[in-house]
Amino acid sequence: MSVVTHHATADARIRVTPMDTTAHQLHTALTDALVHDGTLTDERLVAAFRATPRHLFIPEHGARTPDGTELDARERPHEWYTAVYTDAPVITQTDSGTLSPGQLTPTSSSSAPSVVARMLETAELTDGQRVLEIGTGTGWNAALLAARLGDANVTTVDIDPAVAAAARTALSRAGHAVTPHHHPGEHGYPPHAPYHRVIATCSVTRLPRPWIDQTTSGGLIVAPWCVLEGAGVLARLCVSAGGEASGHFHGGLGFMCLRSQRPPTHQPHDAGQRPETTRLTDTDPTAPLTAFDSAFPLTFMVPSWRMGPRAASTGTGVWLSATDSPSWARLLPRDGQWVVEQGGPRRLHDELAAAHQRWRDLGSPTPERYGLTVTREGTHRVWLDSPTGPAWTLPD
Repeated sequence: MSVVTHHATADARIRVTPMDTTAHQLHTALTDALVHDGTLTDERLVAAFRATPRHLFIPEHGARTPDGTELDARERPHEWYTAVYTDAPVITQTDSGTLSPGQLTPTSSSSAPSVVARMLETAELTDGQRVLEIGTGTGWNAALLAARLGDANVTTVDIDPAVAAAARTALSRAGHAVTPHHHPGEHGYPPHAPYHRVIATCSVTRLPRPWIDQTTSGGLIVAPWCVLEGAGVLARLCVSAGGEASGHFHGGLGFMCLRSQRPPTHQPHDAGQRPETTRLTDTDPTAPLTAFDSAFPLTFMVPSWRMGPRAASTGTGVWLSATDSPSWARLLPRDGQWVVEQGGPRRLHDELAAAHQRWRDLGSPTPERYGLTVTREGTHRVWLDSPTGPAWTLPD
């Protein structure tokens, strides 16, 4: 029996075609791969994945691959099905649904299946739990949760009304009585609280207080966390009776930001500026900023900064820019060496170099050795190995 004839499609225009058999084969092969490589281990989650084909939740038109290739199920069905069952995200909305020619900034997507599986495994789901999902997206993750826990135990919210409406249709046609609510994710969803699990499909820097307040004592919050875009991790925080949330990070991953926490557009301060200090070095100063294990701790060990590529006639380097002052640095290649230029009241590169040395002195710990505690008062403190170990408090 083909997948499409067994399940209602997410778009009524998709017809039963010879590709249906291919869809079933691709869906089975993807799930088998997630089991084989150890990403999926919970037998009930495996069953949920097998019962919930991803293609039921991907729009027939308008979706894109991460490299920007437009997908069309009717015109190029093989390409569409292949993209859907590749272990990669599918972009389903850009620029928050506005018409912004030339921008195409992803604002909603179907996450890579391995990432979805990893997050659900990290949540340690068990029968009878009530779950709040922050960021419905296509509805596929909500459908997986419903297949694992039952429709009545899943609440999901999305800030975008069009995204929530499309997911509502997809979930209904896939046979799930789960209603996505158009609601700001940072507020959680009080009407159905409390929850045993809160799972966010968007990245945060500061954990919204309602998520903690709406989680039962001993419950878990599973959320992507980052201070600097491109250097994110998966946090699993246990909520205490006193209203504190604390736990370890579980490896790197990247998600779109919770919309209320999107970083403001930041123009680098170095543009057109003369340096106040300049020096040459034989050591590549950009290396600690581009290797994930070292870059991640620098994002919280040094407060209030951003970075990006800086092109020059001698090659491509990096700009550093403070978000709390007009301080800046440029790191540029030159004749086999590197030139480090700095300006403003802070010496950003010097701060980062000192923090990198501190990281090395601590034994070059991997991201999994760090964790986060959010106090009742809202203080966010990142720690190494345990809450009593070396720690760094995030600025308000």
